Amino acid sequence: MDSIEIYTSKKKSILLVIGSIAFVALGVWLLMEADNLSGWRARNPMVTKGIGLASMLFFGFGMIAGIKRLIKSEIALIIGPKGISVNPKKLPYEFVKWEDILEFEEIKIHSTRILIIGVKNPEHWVEKETHGIRKKLMQFNVNNYGSPFNIGASGLQISAKELKETLQRYFEKYKNNKL
Repeated sequence: MDSIEIYTSKKKSILLVIGSIAFVALGVWLLMEADNLSGWRARNPMVTKGIGLASMLFFGFGMIAGIKRLIKSEIALIIGPKGISVNPKKLPYEFVKWEDILEFEEIKIHSTRILIIGVKNPEHWVEKETHGIRKKLMQFNVNNYGSPFNIGASGLQISAKELKETLQRYFEKYKNNKL
């Protein structure tokens, strides 16, 4: 078996862009109409303007990210004979050898399927991380799911079921190989 590269999904990026455009438009409307609204908002138009501005900023960044992914699909995962490279473009050091993997577990959070990569010594990966926010996220994952690595297939070109089957097939074939 050769290596498999899994990219982000263009279809799902289109949905992200469309949703972001809608929320940016809502934010613009709230910002412009804050003084003219009736009800609870009329008592404090600054809160309404703040919500509108926050919506524009947050979903504006989502729109930019979605457009970037539409223009050029990003590689999200590489599965090969030696192991798995999680986020290979952004974090090249996050290569997990098959011998360091214990299992793959699937969980659902609000109907979103997430694949947990169970690894030996999960704290090692957290300590290795130098970026503060990413380190906190990894520690959160270790505390709640027992592993610093999880993969949400919702943004990938592959379904969660296919991803789990592919990972399991490679794991079974290469887990005892010392390449």
